[in-house]
Amino acid sequence: MDITSTKIGFMLPSSCLAFEQEFLQLTKEIDGVIGIPARMLINGTDTNGLIDMNQWIELAAKQLASTEPDVLIYMCTSGSFKDGEDGNQLIKTELARLVPNSKIMTTSEAIVKGIHALGMQEIVMTTPYNEDLTMREINFLSQHNIKVKSNYFANIEDNLDRGNTPPENWLNYAKQLDYSVTDGFFLSCGNIQTLKIIDELENYSGLPVVSSTQATIWMALRLAGIDHQIDGFGRLLREC
Repeated sequence: MDITSTKIGFMLPSSCLAFEQEFLQLTKEIDGVIGIPARMLINGTDTNGLIDMNQWIELAAKQLASTEPDVLIYMCTSGSFKDGEDGNQLIKTELARLVPNSKIMTTSEAIVKGIHALGMQEIVMTTPYNEDLTMREINFLSQHNIKVKSNYFANIEDNLDRGNTPPENWLNYAKQLDYSVTDGFFLSCGNIQTLKIIDELENYSGLPVVSSTQATIWMALRLAGIDHQIDGFGRLLREC
């Protein structure tokens, strides 16, 4: 395998472990794709903690720039939606300045594109966030003509606890929501384990499911020119 064929760099919160595990799980059968992480120090998962974390964007981006990635991901859902679409675009603009030869994306951008690709407009959503951040995400999605009809926020403050939460918990939280008049599910946050439950939830409900990690990897692969249809992780990766 030529390890320089496709390099996907991702900058993520320092205590985020779930995304790297799921990235490896999803891409292990695609020859020539490697993921390159850089971490942004995070000491709190509320809005103030995310503001502090984003002060490390430049350092993380410069570290990744040294590897000349084909795609550069800002891989933090709440860090990219907390200030609405304007804030998301500011992050992209800064990254394009720092790493001008890479294709730039954020997780929040990937979520919107994934939801739209599946024809979803009205959704139910689970998050590990507090109420404030959950409402900010609902407002962000509304800017892209996506309406959250019902939601569950788990209010898990510690980032390691989020990553260690069994995926079955998110499956059960989603099943408890009233999805009868919606187009599908969205499981928010790149530091929760979702890949193993997406197919199960789709089969149970008959509706498509988007998760932060799934959508991020889907968009990164497509930006890199990789159009593999991948089974086992929902309709988005299988059909779009």
